Formats: sequence, C-alpha cells, structure tokens
Amino acid sequence: MRLLRLELAGFGPYRGRFEIDFAAFEADGVYLIAGPTGAGKSTILDAVCFALYGSAPRYDERAHLRSDLAGPDEATWVELDVQLGDRVLRVRRSPEYERPKQRGSGTTREKAQATLLERTPSGWEAVATTAKEVGHEVARLVGLTKDEFLQVTLLAQGGFAEFLGASSDERKALLERLFGTGSMRRLRELALADGKALGAQRAELEQRRDDRVARVRSLIGPGDDDEEAPADDGAADERSLAALEGILTERLEAASAAAVAATAAEREAREARDAARALAERIARRDGAVAAVAALEAASDAIAADRERLADADRVAEAAAEVDRWTRADRRAQRAATALEAATAVLPESLEPERAAVEREREAALDDVARASETTRFERELPQLEHAADEAERDARAAEEAVDAARRERAEHPEARDALVRAREDAATRAAGTEPARAALEAAEARLEARERADRLVEHEREASAEAGRTAAAQHAAADALQRLQAARVAGMAGELASALVAGEPCPVCGALEHPSPHAPGGDIVTADDVADAIAASEAALAAATAANETLAALERERASLEAIAGAADRDALAAALDAARAAQRACIDAAAERERLGRELEQHDERSRELDGRIAELERVVGERRSAAASAATRLADARARVREALGEHPDARSMLHAASTRRDALEQWLEADAERARAAAEQEEAAADGRAALERLGIADREALAAMRLEPAERLALRERIRAHDDELASARGVLAQPELQGLPETAPDVAPLEAALVEAEAASALAARAEATAQTRLDHAAADLDDARQAIRSLADGAEHAATVRALADALDGRNELRQDIETYVLAARLGTIIEAANLRLGAMTDGRFALLHDEGTAYRGKASGLGIQVLDAHTGRARTTKSLSGGETFLASLALALGLADVVQAEAGGISLETLFVDEGFGSLDQDSLEAALATLDALRAGGRSVGVISHVQQMQERIPWRIRVVPVPGGGSRIEVAASDSPGRAQETALRAG
Repeated sequence: MRLLRLELAGFGPYRGRFEIDFAAFEADGVYLIAGPTGAGKSTILDAVCFALYGSAPRYDERAHLRSDLAGPDEATWVELDVQLGDRVLRVRRSPEYERPKQRGSGTTREKAQATLLERTPSGWEAVATTAKEVGHEVARLVGLTKDEFLQVTLLAQGGFAEFLGASSDERKALLERLFGTGSMRRLRELALADGKALGAQRAELEQRRDDRVARVRSLIGPGDDDEEAPADDGAADERSLAALEGILTERLEAASAAAVAATAAEREAREARDAARALAERIARRDGAVAAVAALEAASDAIAADRERLADADRVAEAAAEVDRWTRADRRAQRAATALEAATAVLPESLEPERAAVEREREAALDDVARASETTRFERELPQLEHAADEAERDARAAEEAVDAARRERAEHPEARDALVRAREDAATRAAGTEPARAALEAAEARLEARERADRLVEHEREASAEAGRTAAAQHAAADALQRLQAARVAGMAGELASALVAGEPCPVCGALEHPSPHAPGGDIVTADDVADAIAASEAALAAATAANETLAALERERASLEAIAGAADRDALAAALDAARAAQRACIDAAAERERLGRELEQHDERSRELDGRIAELERVVGERRSAAASAATRLADARARVREALGEHPDARSMLHAASTRRDALEQWLEADAERARAAAEQEEAAADGRAALERLGIADREALAAMRLEPAERLALRERIRAHDDELASARGVLAQPELQGLPETAPDVAPLEAALVEAEAASALAARAEATAQTRLDHAAADLDDARQAIRSLADGAEHAATVRALADALDGRNELRQDIETYVLAARLGTIIEAANLRLGAMTDGRFALLHDEGTAYRGKASGLGIQVLDAHTGRARTTKSLSGGETFLASLALALGLADVVQAEAGGISLETLFVDEGFGSLDQDSLEAALATLDALRAGGRSVGVISHVQQMQERIPWRIRVVPVPGGGSRIEVAASDSPGRAQETALRAG
C-alpha cells in the first residue's frame, strides 16, 4: 500500500484546508516531517489513520477530531488517496461533531459521513457510500487491522527504547500493549474458567446424585410391616438404586390389590340401592297418574262451556270486517258534514254556497295572490337598489379622487430623479479609490507586523547569543577534558597492563612467561569507559554549540528580513499609518456601498414613475366605467318605485295586500275541499251499510248490537283454545301413564331405601380410601422413578467425564504457568514472537553497527514469580560477551530500538499475508545519535526504500533537515492552530518552500 495524497480541513490543530502530495516524494524516497513539539506533526498520521479506519489513535473523534478553531460554516473532513497494487482508491471521511448554529444560539450535530471511490479510465466511481461499508471495504482491501497498521506503518522508537531497558514483567506489559495478546490471556482465562466450571459441574452432579437418593429414601419411609429402606453405606450405585425401586414397586402392587376388592364391594352396594330406588319411583308415578285423572275429569263441565263460547266467537268473526267498515263510514260522514258547515260560515255573504260559483271566485283570488307576491318582491328589492345606486356614486367619486392624487405624485418625480443622479455620481467618485486603499492597508499591516516581530526577536537574539557563548565555552572545556583523559590513558597504559600480569602466564604484549621488571602503575588509572564517557560528553557539547550557533544565525537572518520590510519607522508611527489606511479604505468601501444603494434607489424611482403612468391611465378608464354604472343604478331604482306605487292601489303596503288576497283564497279552497269530502263520505256510507246488513242476514243475527255481544278479541279466542287443548292433552297423558306395563301389578307401598343408602356410603368410603392408598403408592413410585433416573444420569455423567475433567485441569494448569517453563500462555506466545522479532531486528542492527552488536533472546527461567522467557541481552562482538541492554549508550539504544521497530514491521506484514507497505513513518529519536550512528541510521532508512518504498521521518533535529531534501513543516499560527508547508531542496542548505494551504 502506498500513500499518494492527503487533504484535510478543520482537523485537529489545522483550521484551514491543507494538501500533502506524498507522490512527489517518491524520487527521494525519504522525507522529513518537522516542526516544534505540540505543533501537530503526529496529527498528519492521525488523519491518515482516521481516513482509513474512522478513528485516530490519539483522539476521541467526537470531542477532538474537529478543530476547535473551525467556524460554524467550516466543515471537518479528511481525504486520502492510496494505491493498492494496480488500484487507486480515494477515501473521504468526516466525523460526527457538534458545531455552533449559523443562526441563533446553541449547537447542531453534523453526522459522520464516509465514501470510498476508485479511479477508473472514465473517472472516479463509488465503491461504498456509508461508514460501515467503507470500513468493511478498507479492512478487506488493506488487509490490516487498525492496530496492525499502526504497528507496521508508524515505527515509534520511544516504546522500543523503554522496552529494551525494562524488567521481564515490564517487558511483558509492553509486549502485550505492542502485540495485543489479549486473545491469549482470554484463552488462559477461559481454560481456568472451564476447569473451575467443570469442577463445579462435577460437584453439582455429585450433590444432585446424593439429593435424589435422599429424596427416594424419604419417600419410602416405614411400610405397613415397618420395613425400612436399605441403609446408606456410602456413595450410591446402580444396585442400591434398584433395591430402593423394588421396595416402592412391591408397595404399589399391594395397594392395587386392596383397591380392586374395595371397588367390587362398592359396586354390589350400589346395585342393591339402585334397584330399591327404581321400584319406589314406579309406585310414585302410578299414584300421581291416578290423582291427575280424577282432577281432570272433575273439570270437564267448565271445559264444555268454553268449547261452546269459542264456537260462537269463531262464527261471528266472519262478519266482523263488514260491520266494522259500516261503523267507520258513519263516523266519517258525520265529520264531513260538520267541516262543510264550518267552511260555509267563512264564505263572503254575497257568495252563494254552490260549487260552480265558489270555483269561479277561487280563480279570481289566485290572480290577486300572484299580483300581490310580485309587488312584495319589488318592494323588498327597493333598499338593495337604493344601496347599489349610492355605492356606485361613491365608487365613481373615489376613482376621480385617485386619478387626481396619482397625477399630483407624477408631477413631483422629475425633480427627485435629478437629486438621486447627482448623489450617485458623487459616491462613485469617492469609491474609485477602493483598490489603492486596499493595497495601502495591506502594506501598512505587513510593515506593522514585521516591526512587532522584529522587536520581539531582539530579546530572543540576546538570549541565543548568550547561549551560543555558553555552549562554545562548554565545548572547549569538554574538548580539553577529553584531551587530558586520552593523554592520561596512554600514559597509564603500561602500568595498567603490568598490574594485570600473573607469574607463569604469557604477557599480552610480548608473550613472555617471566615478568622481571613490570612497570609501576600510576596514581590515577584512566579506564576505557572514562575515555568513552569523555568522548560522548565532547560530542554532546559540540552538538549543543552547533545548534546554538545555528539558532542565533537563524534569528539574525529572520530579524534582518523583518527590518527590511518594516523600514525605519517605529511601531507607533506604523500603527498610526495603519489606522489611517483602515479609515481610508473604510471610507472607500462606504462610498461604494452608498453608490450601489443610490443606484438601486434610482432604479426603483424610475420603476415607480412607469407604474404611476400606467396607474393614471387605468384609473381614468375606471372613472368612466363607474360613472356609467352609477347612472344605470339610478334608472333601475326609479323604475322599481313606479311599479310598486301602481300595484298597491288602495293598500298601504304590499304585505297587507298579499295577506288579504291569501286569506280569501284559503277560505274558498277550504270550502271546495270540504264539499268534495262530504260527497265521498256519503257514497262510502251507503256502500258500507249495504254490505253490513247482508252479512248480518247471512249469519242470522238481528243487529249490530247482538253481534257485538258474541264477539271475542283474537287474544281471548287464542287463550280459550289453548286452555281446552291443554286439558285434553293432560287427561290423555295421565291415562297413558296408567296404561304402561311397568306400572301394572305393583305393591301398594314403596320399599325402605335408607338402610341401603347407608351401606353404599360405607362401601364408597372404603373404596376411596383404598384408591387414595393406591394413588399415593403410584405417585411415590413415579416421583422416585424421576429421581432415580436423574441419579443414574448423574452417576453415568460422573463416570464418563472423569477423564475429560482431568485433561481440562491439566490444560488449565499448563496455560496458567504451572509448567516446567514457568510460563503462562501469554508469556509463551510473547516469547515466541519476541524471538522472531529479534531475528528480524538483528538483520537491521548488524548493518547499522557494522556487525558489532546483536540482540540475544534470553529464554532462561525467571524466579520469584517474574515472567520467564522474555529476557533480552546484547552481544558485543568486540568483547564476545553478552551484556545487559541497559549498558548501551543513547545512540546505541536508538539504533537497537529502530532495529526492533523495523523487525516488528517485517513480522506483522508477514503474518498479515505478505502485505506490501510502500509507505512507512519513523518517529522521534535521531537527536541522540553521533555523526557515524546517524549516517548508519540514514543508510538503513535509505535501504528501506528499495523497490520504491517511501519513508517519512518525524524529527526536529537540524542535521536531519539538512540531510533530507523533501520535508513537511508544521508551523504554529499566531492566535492558535498550525499550518502545513511542503518544502523541497536541491542541495543541503538551499530550499525552495511552497505553502500548500487553501481555505
């Protein structure tokens, strides 16, 4: 995997948008990421990790991924282009974060978003569009988890330097953090938990077996013959369980036999009682039937009278309809005659009560009602016509007034337009100086900023000068001390060799076995370690002096550049010039705004003039229309008033005229209707009387009064019929009961059933007691069977799982460190991986140290509870002996740490399926190296880019900035935040910088 391009905005300390083209570094291979501590160098790697995996190792993405400096309208996002083999992908992510609302107070939540695109010949095509899909695709395509990616991409020497000098237990903790062996720890914990759970399970099985056997023994208890259960002489087995089950089975068989005998005795007692009860019931039925027949025969005379009355009522019912119609016709004729008399009383006295004359008078009255209705309508319309005429006159006058007002307003427009034109031309003249004023303001701001920065650098320059003097003196002192120690070391070498001579052993210089005149040792012996420490101190002093001189020179160059920009003026003069430039620019900006405003007002003024011209023409047309409408309304009102006066005649108003006509019409129509009803009622009365007399003659009844005496209502006839039928049915039923064969020849008195009932109750009680005893025995056997089955299952499970339990306990002990190596599973796995990593690290370390140093994996057993198999020693080829890693110098420790980090990266890549990573980052630590070690480290990094690999080095060491041509510089911004600058140099000491910042 190769990083091609990174673009970010509103992320961490970076408020704006920044872009880094990693592809531009491929020619050099190694590039530098430099900047002050805390500026945001590592945030670049956080952005890469967030783009790929949706989270950053050093951030809580919801709280800190978004820059605190970003404004409400500024978004937060990261976009990364990567190459995987022949495929080029682009992943873009934005985290979920709270931002201030653009309007109002409070905050609003921006949801997390993610997209994954692939570059094709036709452009970028979407691969995934949700955060979940993007995470799945990235993990599948990259082939590394986030932790693995960080391990093999970001080589942090700090953790490995700590790792080298740690104790076994501390090294184990660091290995667990670096390599993530939580799964092994969980495996050990699971094994221990399984062993514990299996022990508890076996204890539970034993307890369950004992509980079930105890419950079966309690069910047995003493029997009828005081038989006790077998004694409990230890752990139960299959034979003892079978003996318990046999006792319960025998007791059930005895109870079943007793229950069968009791049931037979109960059956015999019930049969005797049922036979006596049946005989008594037949005798009672016979006696009841005899009494019923006697009672029914006594009521026969009354039933015969009812039969005769029902027959008369059925006969007269045939003529009831004709007689009822005759009666109704008489009543209708009487009502019609009365109504005609009342209608005749309200007719006019001059009108004869004859139908033809009344009909002619009614037609005349209808015409009068029609004329009165029309006159009423005209009279109701008069107020509306008057209102319409008044409204039309008011509308006409209002239109005339509107025309006059519009004409007056239009007459004032030319003079107002001339004033607007003059004001706009004046504002345009003043706004013409905007661009020169802006340029003058920028120049004034630059001069003031340069003056302030130059003034601040004066104190820093004095401090740097003092530091340069101090470090130079320290460097000279360290050089002098080294020279003195080296001379003393040479002078005392003979005495040191002589003090080590032993009689009979060869001299290391000449090989002689005799030492007749050894050199006397000096007073103070200077060892090789003393000289090495002095060399290190001298080199450190030289590096400090060089750094101090470079810092002083950089400050002097920067202040000279700033002085050239600021000029000779002091800060107060430059601040006053800046205020004047701001005021001039503000005046030009205000004039431009005024010019635009006046231009809009002039356009609005001309538009208003055009609107007034159109409005005047429209109002003149409306005046003509409304004058014509007012004249028409006045004419309609005059015509309506004339028609109403003509129609009323002698009536005061249309309402009284309509009332008189309607009253006369209603009286005439009422008489005509009453006369017609009287004729219809008389005809119907004559026809109904004839039918009624014929019906009476047919039945032989004298008159309507005789028929009324014989009539019964339908409900009364139905009740009589039901009573007669019920009497007949009851008499037949009683006589049928007496004729039944089973009631013939019965004794006079019924048998006594009470003694038989008592015998049955006693037999039922005995049978129930025997049944309960049988059920109890069966229940005990059933319960015991379940308990016995459970106990047998527990016994079999204990026997089957004995070997498995022993195996699990042995495995748990081995994984927990109770083994010959005294290593738990985590330590064992870590020791194996440590050995692999040390082998890979030695390939790098040997090259960086010219074969002098190699790391050794100490697999010896540790004591006092410490982790075994995690020891590391260093083999020094100069001495041929292994020694502790704490004896390494600072530069040697850095080289060993770098070798371990590179070894870890190689191992993780191999374990991840041979994934190729063409982009690596190496963290801080180069400041501890001397010149030769630095050269060796750089050579190793240079070797890493073989085959096209790109290596990013994170460091603030000046020598690194001089040696590495391409670099990414993180620069703090005044007021907070940082910016990213990408610098390229053709040779050390000469660089051309380009800040790739946007937004």
